[in-house]
Amino acid sequence: MGEDPRDRILKLLERYGKNGVTQGELVEVTGYSKSWISELLKELEEKGVVARIPEPGKTKRVVLSKYLDPSVGKVIRLGLVKASEYLYLQNLISHLRNRGYEVEVVVFDNVSEATAALARADIHLAIAPIYTQAVYRALGAPIKTYPGGAIGGASLVYRDLDGPVLSSRASTMEVATVALSKILGTDLNKLRYYRAPEEGVEALIHGNTSAVTIWEPYATHLEVAGFRRIRLTELIGKYYCCTLAKHENLSQEVSDHIRESWTEALAEARKGRLVGEPLSILGMDKSTAEKALKEYEYIEYIEWEYIKNVLNYSSGFLLNITLIKELLEN
Repeated sequence: MGEDPRDRILKLLERYGKNGVTQGELVEVTGYSKSWISELLKELEEKGVVARIPEPGKTKRVVLSKYLDPSVGKVIRLGLVKASEYLYLQNLISHLRNRGYEVEVVVFDNVSEATAALARADIHLAIAPIYTQAVYRALGAPIKTYPGGAIGGASLVYRDLDGPVLSSRASTMEVATVALSKILGTDLNKLRYYRAPEEGVEALIHGNTSAVTIWEPYATHLEVAGFRRIRLTELIGKYYCCTLAKHENLSQEVSDHIRESWTEALAEARKGRLVGEPLSILGMDKSTAEKALKEYEYIEYIEWEYIKNVLNYSSGFLLNITLIKELLEN
């Protein structure tokens, strides 16, 4: 049997992404008649999957709903990486659904890629380190952050501190590496980067690096495997890891709904009231998830002392208290 015309249309629209395509172009590409394309799009539009946006003349541009502002498409695209920090994910999704939105989770290899996608408006939201967000905003990205988030999670895991240290780029891990190097007196010239956390894990296991700064659950896995570990909290106290960032083009109504849902989800996580199991998305088993809860705290507001704890060791041109303050919503 041939491919279902609806599936073919949706695949084409996925390829065109947020720019969409005109109905006329869909007719040309597919070879379907104008009337058939019109009927298919009407059906998909009624289901909320696509939207037809009028352009000058009689032209209509067809876009998947998930690429529109959620006030129109009712779909929120949320970017993140695999981390046990996000055990509140199902709580957040649940609250957003209660407010009328569907959530599409987009998983990236690292937080820099997730934040870059947010800056391009390929996604509506990203859970990423507040430090990563500050760097991107300093470079002109139109992003803002919601107050609150996870505290802790970064660790230096090592066999010795004489060789290279691997970290993820423009992240809490890199900030942690800078802070730890100053405290421990190690050489930052040995800093190298991994693109995905699995690369850092493999490099340490196979002896291709002496140390790695990495988050949960990877740090715990390596510690169980016999490597030594220093938690950043043990040296500088509490600090922020990831917060929720939005693209500034979101409507105020949607932004308010997101903020309410985010605050509620964090409050529940702080009290240990987690709903559902985000384990399939985050790539963890239940035992790992339970251990991870001990590595984080959750708060629904910004505690500036926690940010200063990190910036005392790693502040610079692209990362300072002024830039982080600019991130926060008015």
